[in-house]
Formats: sequence, structure tokens, C-alpha cells
Amino acid sequence: MTGETSLVIIATKPDYNGISRLITNKFLANRLNQSRSQRIVWLLQECKGIDWDLKIYKRDSDSLAPPALKKIHPLGKSPVISIETPALAKPLVLAESGTIIEYLCDHFAQHLVPERYQDGKEGQVGGETEQWLRFRMYMHYAEGSLMSTLLLAMVIDSKNLFPDSAGVRQYSLTLR
Repeated sequence: MTGETSLVIIATKPDYNGISRLITNKFLANRLNQSRSQRIVWLLQECKGIDWDLKIYKRDSDSLAPPALKKIHPLGKSPVISIETPALAKPLVLAESGTIIEYLCDHFAQHLVPERYQDGKEGQVGGETEQWLRFRMYMHYAEGSLMSTLLLAMVIDSKNLFPDSAGVRQYSLTLR
């Protein structure tokens, strides 16, 4: 990460004995312009006890991600978050929106996640709360079922494959 700037943050986190200790972390969010990765930026703003830096990459003339993103993660995709912490010898690099969302919610945004288990049913199959199951379903629905439909509508709309067809535009507008 030489040549890149990250904000150094200091956060108080409880250790395993419940005693607070001071740790230093560096967060760098890498995102591609004109992408869905904006939601990761929104989540970072909601996280408690962290500061972060944002590096935005511009798409190439063919609308693809620039090769520079492959230096951060082999897939060369966005978003990617790297976290440097004294506990690790090298930065923790997370790719894929779902993975990043779950990791940030687990460690820095627990206030956004509904209670997982009903009282007295911790760890039991079927002991999850309805709110937690709904939260989990919608998080994965956004990346799975919904996104493929939205992307198809966006591609058809952007390529103007059916210039005289109001049906395609109406379909894509109903999904927004």
C-alpha cells in the first residue's frame, strides 16, 4: 500500500476478558466509479468507532475496471476493503459486497443488525428471530435475485436494443 494514504484511527475495543484496550487500525476502501459499491461507503459511514479513507478508481474507456485494481485483489473487482491492524502481519483484504457487509456489521455495525436468536434458543436450528432471518434474506436478495434482473434491464436500456419499445423502459423503471 505504498504511495496510498489511509487514515489512522484509534478505536477502543474490548478484549476477550472484557477489558478495553487501545488498538490502531487503518481502513482503506477501494471503489470503482459508476458502480454499486456506493452502498459500502454508506455502511462505512454507519460503522461505529472507525475512520476510513476512500480511493476511487475510474473505469477504462471500455467501461471495465482499470488494471490497478488487480494490485489490490487478484479479481480486480470493486469494492475491496483493506484493513491493517497490529494483530496481522499483512493487511486483511476483503472483496465482494456481501462479505464486506457481513464483516463490517459483525465487527463495527452491530447496531444495524437485528438480534439473531430468540431468548433461550441461542445456537438452535430454528431459534433465529423473524427480523434476523428477514435481514439476512434481503441482504442476499439484493446481490442474487434482484441484481441480475436490474443489471439485465440496465444493459438493455443502455444499449438501446429496442429503441421503439416502451415496454423495456417501463420494465426497467418499475425495478428502480
